[in-house]
Formats: sequence, C-alpha cells, structure tokens
Amino acid sequence: MKKCSYLLFIILFMGFPWVCKGDVFSKPKNKPRNSCTIPRRKFTATDQIEYRYGILGGQNVATIKSKNGNSTDVIAGWMGGVAMQVVWPKGFAVQPEVLYSQKGCIFSGSGFKYDIDYIETPIKLMYRLHMAEVKPFVFACPYGAYAIRIAQDGHAQSNDIPDEIYKWDFGVGAGAGFDAWKFQLSFKYTWGFLQMANETFPIRNKVFTVALGLFF
Repeated sequence: MKKCSYLLFIILFMGFPWVCKGDVFSKPKNKPRNSCTIPRRKFTATDQIEYRYGILGGQNVATIKSKNGNSTDVIAGWMGGVAMQVVWPKGFAVQPEVLYSQKGCIFSGSGFKYDIDYIETPIKLMYRLHMAEVKPFVFACPYGAYAIRIAQDGHAQSNDIPDEIYKWDFGVGAGAGFDAWKFQLSFKYTWGFLQMANETFPIRNKVFTVALGLFF
C-alpha cells in the first residue's frame, strides 16, 4: 500500500511542471476583446472618379468694358448647352461645357445696340464641399468663344459677321454655386481679354450669368 502511495506521489510530482505549462495555470495569451474582422474593399482609380453629364440653361446680363469714356447699358440674353462633370476625391472637379451664349451692349449716349451670339467653351475648375445633400462649390473658368450671329441696333440681323466685329474672344471667369441631387445652380462673372470690335478704343465683353443645370 505504501509503495502505491509513493508511486502515485512520484507521478503527480513529475507531472506537475508540465501541467503548469499548460492551459490550466498558464496566463492567457493577449487576445483582443470584442474583435471582429471587417473585409476591406480595395478602391481603384476608376471607383474614385465620378462622371456626370448634363444640360444647362440660364440668362446672361452683358455689357462691355470701354476706356473711351462712353457709358454703356447692360443687355439681357440667353445661354444654354451641354456639360460634363468629372469629380475627383477630396472635392476637386472639372466641368467642360459647350454653350450658345448671347452677349452685347447698348451705348447709352447714342442708343446703338450690339447683339452678338457666340459658341462658347468654358472649362470650370471647381472645388466642392462634400456635404450630405447640398454640395457648395467655387470655381475659376477660362473660356474661348466664336461669334456666329450679330444684330446691330436691334434690327439689322445677319449670319455674316461684319468686318468691324471680331469673331474670336477668350477670357476668364469666376463664380460659385451648389450641386443638389441632380440639379446645379451657379453664378458666374466673366471678363473678355480680346477686342470685340474694330474701334480705336478697347472694348471687351463683360458678362454676369445665372445658370441652372440638370445632371445624370
């Protein structure tokens, strides 16, 4: 009986260190509590860029910048066309447009009136704030334009641009607006850099535009 007791004691004594190294007495490994694994999707450059296409319409309030001392009045005209908007991450966007734009002016003293219609290609360089529903933006806007129709003094309409009117124009604009769902409202002011008529004094286009767009 004593031999059995000694033998049992030896077995327990020899096995105790191995038990201590096991899961019973050893400290648990550092495991994160309440951890869960969320699969992450790798975004490509295509996924991060948004493309939208739209139609635009609005009104111009146009006049000219003249340095001969003659005062000029504003003239109202319509604008409309198509646009494409490319939106990058962090709010940057580019919006090229092709527009039919009515410009011109009225000389206050003589009442002489210029109505000049252009095909215009502005490119809006935009920065948008990403909010839930409404995304405000500001933009700078270089443009080029080509005159395709003129009405002088309000009645002499012609599809042939006379020699005293220069067909080409380019300039820069600036403005602000917001995107809301599929709609876009913008306000823009543009300054022409080129002489618009063959005069001894410089006259250049100045236009304020309010435009409403529908994008898809």
